[in-house]
Amino acid sequence: MLRITGAILILTLALACGATRRADPGEGKGFLDDYSKLEPGGSGEAQLRWISPDADFTRYDKVIIDPVTFWRGSDAKAGLSTEQRQALANYFHATAHKEVSKYFTVVQHPTEGAMRFTAAITRLGDRNVTMDTVSTYIPQMRLVAEAKGLFTGKPAFVGEAALEGRLTDAWSGDLLAAAMDRRVGGKSFKGMDDWADVRAAIDAWAVKFSSNMCRRAQRPNCPS
Repeated sequence: MLRITGAILILTLALACGATRRADPGEGKGFLDDYSKLEPGGSGEAQLRWISPDADFTRYDKVIIDPVTFWRGSDAKAGLSTEQRQALANYFHATAHKEVSKYFTVVQHPTEGAMRFTAAITRLGDRNVTMDTVSTYIPQMRLVAEAKGLFTGKPAFVGEAALEGRLTDAWSGDLLAAAMDRRVGGKSFKGMDDWADVRAAIDAWAVKFSSNMCRRAQRPNCPS
């Protein structure tokens, strides 16, 4: 496990992100203590999730966002450098902060009425930019790529990322929710740099987490 300290600076990256879609998250990597309670999530939720039946989310108006963790060699296949890991961790933390702060007060220390969000990136896969350009511009190649995705859960030549996360009461430590999700990249003329898909997955996770928690906590101005 490699712990990466969170940072406030947002990584400035040139190209827009391609859309991503959910895929089978596979087996847990050990970040969560108990996977037996996880159940399939609904539309707009993580692929697998558990919500405590005793949790009263209306009690919470603050959130602590813990530093992101890379878990059990998630970057080994992708061959990430220390700088790349730090950049992705910074991007994750900054994106989560931006989305959560729309509905909650982001705090640094445990206090009454605060939840703690802790997440680990458990899998990363880069995309082959040259091959992705070919598969995007030639319809026959795209069809082959998408057909492969039907069998493997991942279209050819695109990136992927998997996440495990938990939400606890920041004061008592009680587990409020847990989730696993994996997203794989789509095809986009605007998102052909190496990590567009991974950034798109991070964006999707941040939006889903913040909007779902907003609705459960019955905060004002929640998205529909």
